[in-house]
Amino acid sequence: MITAFVVFTVAAVGTYLIRLSGVFLLGGDRELPPRVRKALSLVAPAAMGAIVANSLLLDEGQWREFGAWHLAAIVAVGVALWKRSMGWTLSAGAVAFAALLLAGV
Repeated sequence: MITAFVVFTVAAVGTYLIRLSGVFLLGGDRELPPRVRKALSLVAPAAMGAIVANSLLLDEGQWREFGAWHLAAIVAVGVALWKRSMGWTLSAGAVAFAALLLAGV
């Protein structure tokens, strides 16, 4: 019987090998084309946007009612426009969300 430890270990090693393959294939003195560099620079913001949109709109597959999630997102957007910093934005959103939950919203 395969244990969870074996499954996680194999997954971790596989993920690490996939990351190393990119270093070996694209490493050295190779230069990525500008369009590829631009596309890669947009992957992280797109992933973050997908995670945030899913969290704001859905709750276990059902539409989420307006509440603490949305108010905290508004705070985070305000901080993002003001500070232009991912760290400040995430921190402000998390603090706002926690405060709203503690307030019973």
